[in-house]
Amino acid sequence: MKEKLAQILSSVLGKEVLANEDISMQSESLWDSMRHIEIVMTIEEEFNIAFAAEDIPYLTSKSAIERKLAELGL
Repeated sequence: MKEKLAQILSSVLGKEVLANEDISMQSESLWDSMRHIEIVMTIEEEFNIAFAAEDIPYLTSKSAIERKLAELGL
């Protein structure tokens, strides 16, 4: 899951993100609000899941996304 997530973030942000690296909207200038929506939509598509609307504003770091995916059993 961590590798796939890193690949998604790398693809959407247009820069390499390592599986063991934690990045966030605060630390990465390329991760703006539009890319945030693209990241969320791509993750939902790739993992065949749907995040609750109230969770999306809090998925602003790789580690937060990893925690949510783990909660969803991935």
